[in-house]
Amino acid sequence: MHRIKGSLISDVAAILIISVALLSGLIFSGNWPLSHDGLRYLCHLDQFKDAFDSGILYPRWMPNYYGGYGYPIFVFYQPGYFFFSLLFTYVVPDILAASYASNVAMFFLGGTGVYLLVMETSSKNRLFSLFCSVMFLLTPYIYVNMFVRGDLSELFSMFIIPWAVYFLVKLKDRAVKGEPVLHFAMIISLILAALVYTHPFTALFFYPLFCLIIIALSIEMDKKSMIRFIAVAGAALFCAVIFSSPYWITAFQMKEYVDYHPAVSGFCLAEKHVVYFNQLFSRAWGFGGSALGPGDDMSFQLGLPHFIAAVAGFWLNRKSKLCLSAFILYILCILMMTPISTIFWKNMPLVKYVQFPWRLLTVIALLQVICISGLWKFKERYPGNLKFYSLISLIMIFTIAWYSNEFQFKKFDVDLRKAIKYHKKLRLEKFEVYESFNEFLPKTAAAYMPAIPRGDGAMIEASDTDIKIEEYSDSGPHHMRYKITCAKPQVIMLNQLYFPGWKVILDDKVLDDSTLLEKINKDGRMRIEISAGDGHYLEAFYEGPPGWYPRNCVIALVFISMLVLIMLEQKKQLKVFSN
Repeated sequence: MHRIKGSLISDVAAILIISVALLSGLIFSGNWPLSHDGLRYLCHLDQFKDAFDSGILYPRWMPNYYGGYGYPIFVFYQPGYFFFSLLFTYVVPDILAASYASNVAMFFLGGTGVYLLVMETSSKNRLFSLFCSVMFLLTPYIYVNMFVRGDLSELFSMFIIPWAVYFLVKLKDRAVKGEPVLHFAMIISLILAALVYTHPFTALFFYPLFCLIIIALSIEMDKKSMIRFIAVAGAALFCAVIFSSPYWITAFQMKEYVDYHPAVSGFCLAEKHVVYFNQLFSRAWGFGGSALGPGDDMSFQLGLPHFIAAVAGFWLNRKSKLCLSAFILYILCILMMTPISTIFWKNMPLVKYVQFPWRLLTVIALLQVICISGLWKFKERYPGNLKFYSLISLIMIFTIAWYSNEFQFKKFDVDLRKAIKYHKKLRLEKFEVYESFNEFLPKTAAAYMPAIPRGDGAMIEASDTDIKIEEYSDSGPHHMRYKITCAKPQVIMLNQLYFPGWKVILDDKVLDDSTLLEKINKDGRMRIEISAGDGHYLEAFYEGPPGWYPRNCVIALVFISMLVLIMLEQKKQLKVFSN
């Protein structure tokens, strides 16, 4: 047992070292990729931390965006990466260093997940499992997201999904042996929920694939074990949908209050961004965007070494239901990116939000490495360590040589730490939101733009000067508290845009949405009528989307119920052992 633990620790340490090595060019440059998203993630993380430090456990409204008038960015934008990276902001000195640490941790998480999955399903061979882990970490689309697109949320989602399949395999083994399984169901549900919070489009692709993998794994099980396995895995998936509802239900619920259509129409129609077959294997590495037709200036390659290894691994291990299902889904996902799938992307309503079919590369990466893990069968067919290790060494050399250009990235020519501070000020002084189409601007603010940004100005202002406004010491942009005294009725302007979910309290009365909308300014800011008097209490903050409280109660109930069922199952198992 001690030897196994020691081996596992040394292998995990090796994955950590490899993760650092793969990102060493970025880390030691002291720079950041000049990608499509530029400094967006650094700036979002900076604001996310500011909100969290102000006591907002799930930041949704950013009061200092859009010229200081607020913006509902995290009502719609997935927060998973930012919650994860937030952990590192408390152990390293600044946002840039925290982002380096977060990226290494993501690579390490994904590599470890693949290592454990391969150990469990294929070889029990440590070196081969490390080989598969490295092959996964060399997947070209990882570096497209890291260095070209800068989409760190989608990148993070790629590193989460191996864990869901790993624990599903563990669940199957426990179900076959008649051992407790509900604790694995809980883990799977939390992983799948985390996937939604991290990137909903990856979840949209992966959830159906996960269901098909469940069916594939159950085929050779006896009837009793199969029913138990499918039921528990299905329950885990159902719980994941519930646990992730604060994000996905909110996004669907609130989309009617913004004009998101420019982000899913015109140039962004999914059927216009299919991948052509030659692009699947081209070594071309560019830093441009996705174009209409085959003239893209960015890579969509599967990677020739990966594809060859995946096909060979599948053929050697084709009798494995997991490998067979992974290969079928692998080929299907590849075809779904190509022109032959255009009719699907045109006519399926839900997938229009995906924008780009090549985002399927997020799930293809895992399916590909599951197929590659079938290379272990080479050792059974051709006994002898020399042949086997020579084979995987040649594959690794070929892979590294083939992908030598994917570690390149463009750099900013400014001091990034100063740039982050500059952007903190810029968000207040310009109508900056870091969204391509400003698609999350509330409709009530779309007709007129405020004359000037708020800048460092007050969060509230009065209709005339005959008023005394005192700000409480614990007041701030995320939670405003004021004492107001006026000799005659006044109209107070809250320098924040209206959006469903704001809670405004005047004295002891909560102002409902109809009252806020009735007095709304033409540029979308909220106005409050205050009668003459001393010591009026005004409090205003973004509480959360409508229905957040009952939804969280349901989540808590489901979570507690799962814990109770886990304890009862463990208690039953202990009773069996004692008898």
